[in-house]
Amino acid sequence: MALLRTTLLLAVVPVLVFSLPYSEENSQSKRSSGPMCMACSLSDHPSQCSKTITCEEDEVCYVEKVVLTGTTDKFNQGCTRQQFCAQFHGPVVGKRDNTRSRHKDKRVIPLCNECCTGDLCNTNECGAGATTAPPPTVSPNSTTWVRLIGGSNPYEGRVELFHDNRWGTVCDDNWSGENAAVICGMLGFGRDGAGAVPAAGFGHAPSYAHIWLDEVNCTGSETFIDQCPSNGWGQNDCSHNEDAGVICSPMRTQDNFILLVDTGVGGLIFRMDIDTQSFTPIPMNPLYSPTALDYDPTTARIYFVDHALKQLLSVHFSGTDIRELQQLDSNADLEKIAVDPINKVLFYADTGNDFVASINLDGSDFTILANDTVDEPRDLTIDPQRRVVYWTDWGSTPKIEKMNYDGTGRQTIATGNMKWPNGLALDYTTNILYFVDASTDQIEKMNTDGSGRGVVLSDPGSHMFALSLYKQYIYYTDWTRTSVMRVNKDGTGKTTVGPPSFKELADIHIHHYGSGMPGVVTPAPIVQDETHMFVRLVGKGNHNEGLVEVYANGVWGTICDDGWTNADAGVICEMMGFGRTNAAAVKEAYYGSDGNIMIFLDEVNCTGEESHIAQCTLPKDWGVHDCGHNEDAGVNCQLDPTTIKSFVLMADSYTSEVYRMDLETGSYSAIPNSNVYSPIAIDYDPVGHNVFYTDVRSGIIRKTSLDGSTQTDLVQLNRISTPDGLVVDDTNRLLFYTDTGNDVIGKVSIDGSSPTPSNIISTNLDQPRAIAVDKKNQVVYWTDWGNNPKIEKSNYDGSGRQVIANGTGLQLPNGLTYDEKDNKLYFCDAGTNKIEVMNTDGSNRHVLFEDSGAHFFGVDTDEQFIYFSDWTKDGVMRVQKSGINEIPIGPPSFVRVNGVAVYESNTG
Repeated sequence: MALLRTTLLLAVVPVLVFSLPYSEENSQSKRSSGPMCMACSLSDHPSQCSKTITCEEDEVCYVEKVVLTGTTDKFNQGCTRQQFCAQFHGPVVGKRDNTRSRHKDKRVIPLCNECCTGDLCNTNECGAGATTAPPPTVSPNSTTWVRLIGGSNPYEGRVELFHDNRWGTVCDDNWSGENAAVICGMLGFGRDGAGAVPAAGFGHAPSYAHIWLDEVNCTGSETFIDQCPSNGWGQNDCSHNEDAGVICSPMRTQDNFILLVDTGVGGLIFRMDIDTQSFTPIPMNPLYSPTALDYDPTTARIYFVDHALKQLLSVHFSGTDIRELQQLDSNADLEKIAVDPINKVLFYADTGNDFVASINLDGSDFTILANDTVDEPRDLTIDPQRRVVYWTDWGSTPKIEKMNYDGTGRQTIATGNMKWPNGLALDYTTNILYFVDASTDQIEKMNTDGSGRGVVLSDPGSHMFALSLYKQYIYYTDWTRTSVMRVNKDGTGKTTVGPPSFKELADIHIHHYGSGMPGVVTPAPIVQDETHMFVRLVGKGNHNEGLVEVYANGVWGTICDDGWTNADAGVICEMMGFGRTNAAAVKEAYYGSDGNIMIFLDEVNCTGEESHIAQCTLPKDWGVHDCGHNEDAGVNCQLDPTTIKSFVLMADSYTSEVYRMDLETGSYSAIPNSNVYSPIAIDYDPVGHNVFYTDVRSGIIRKTSLDGSTQTDLVQLNRISTPDGLVVDDTNRLLFYTDTGNDVIGKVSIDGSSPTPSNIISTNLDQPRAIAVDKKNQVVYWTDWGNNPKIEKSNYDGSGRQVIANGTGLQLPNGLTYDEKDNKLYFCDAGTNKIEVMNTDGSNRHVLFEDSGAHFFGVDTDEQFIYFSDWTKDGVMRVQKSGINEIPIGPPSFVRVNGVAVYESNTG
């Protein structure tokens, strides 16, 4: 078996803010007795400016956002005459339009100016002016914060420290697990099992970025890295090729956290520890750009809206397992959402269609609740116990309304003295509503019937957008500042939270373990979530043996062989679908090792009856061990094709591998192959227990045993062939295929009785792709995605040919399958982004599932589900045959999955 080394397609996390290194330009230029201002031209952000200048006596500081075609926003800062400032329309301090940045590459960027008279007052995009002193920062008893950049999950990345008002990296000289433990602790993660990653393992910072520390030597118990011995701040002899990184365990108890969405950097979600204020991005597929979010702690899922794709989605807290709830229409303009984890329903505001709607968390029962006189709805909050939803509306008549979950009892509870009512939150302890207004620059509160309305905080020059409540505090986002803000519920103690590192925080949600929404009780946090824990076999050997790797909450790790027994191996083999019989434990990295990932488990103690490795007893905890990778554990499972459990086969053309994945557990391994480069189509013969697949690069159709020990090239096609589609008729012992290079539909015996393939259709074909058969009636169906996309059928001998679907509703019909039980055809189209179903004569055709961000390729069904490959989601997904409840099968550890084939076992 080829050694699997998974390549993940994940978001490239941008470097958020860096300060220029010190140079002579940083020194102050003396002119006269005016204010000292920052002075830079076309910088990426005001906070990056490090050059200062003393203005003339009659001048003031200003900052101006400049829109340049084909690039991101830039900023000018410097001195200007007050008379010039007075010429700006509106108040002296420029006010942004109350609209989020919508798209990653085409943002609405209004001009924003600030004039002020105090020293260094032009470092913000839009500020309150010189008369307002910057608020103090919530101090975690340290002046240093940490963030992780460049990782494929929230638990890893390049270490960057914020110190002395700038971000910088750490040199990897003497970089150790003890140092990594301190960094993980600063982020609110567990320290045990923390791994040190040297040599810019997560990419290096730009050459102009600062290097803060070198020769760090922590014991691992320090609270902050400030407390560790080092060469001193800024003292190093390193380059950024030595930038240090860490891997923290995803299976440790975490502290309470803040979730943030920054649309100013294209739509990224960040997790900030509420106590330390250090943070890390939650990397996701770069296709998605969240603009608002909420969190369901019972399932550890983040729900979010994507304005560009016009979708409601959810993602696991690790950034994996993105699922679509609803594809919305082209008029949709999504604002905020509110999730009820008790009643399993989501509410959202659509300011494009001017309505407030709800949908169940599985994607069913989409309902418009309010649309009459709804104008620009924005934020929502809910009361699950009373089943009431509240929302703000900043249209022509700004107001706050409420209604029951079913849309009845609608009532306006606040209006007047508001213009841009943005964020809204309900205090479940006091039953008080809090909201922010970006025009009046106020945080207000009131009772749920609108009585007792009063101002909590007035902050002229701010632009408040979203808020969340935690204990006695109100946390909120302010577009005029680059940090999270916090104030007491009585309006005192306004302060910034964490370092100034963001651009346009469009949403905020605080999760407090053990409290918050009444009726919601969750562990702190969900760590042993078996639905997001899988195993795979890698390294040398056949399909049923290999090095064991465990996937937990977005991270892969190995198992130490201390105490590794056949009972332990039996649990792994059961998860793989092989069963426990004759499972053998293999030690000492016999199948190879992987020194680039964590060691997750040590001294595993299974009885052998467990259904999942997470259920086995551990004398220690996840990530705690005293092993090296030379002790990586493996297994050898018995493969009996007659007793193997239900599985899905898939072909990954990027990794040049074919995989078998257990349908129940999502665990998998590759089926060994040799001299295969680009596998596309795949199917299974349950009679002969063989796998068949095509390789479009070499033009072969291969037959292999399920364990990969025997391989035969069933058909070698000519040099211009492209065998895109393949299907097995196990009853009539035939294999049918499409060849888009030669534009033919062919068939061949799978038992060797007729080893020479024959063409059943060879005329009027233009790029035939997918193929399916009705083996009972001996009818073959295929898709054609040439100049006139269509779906056709014929008898096995080529007679009775008929077009059953064509027209504008087809563009790139890729996957096709015949469901014998339903007597229907299911197909997916990579051009229309739809999965459809129809009768075998083409009648009663309709859409089951739509995803504007998808690239569908292969499709298959069983009695309950539709399974499909999606190039944008790095694996195999499934939905119910009604088209709802999209979920992945297994981890997102693949790159370009093409054909999929489902086998249903009779063994249960």
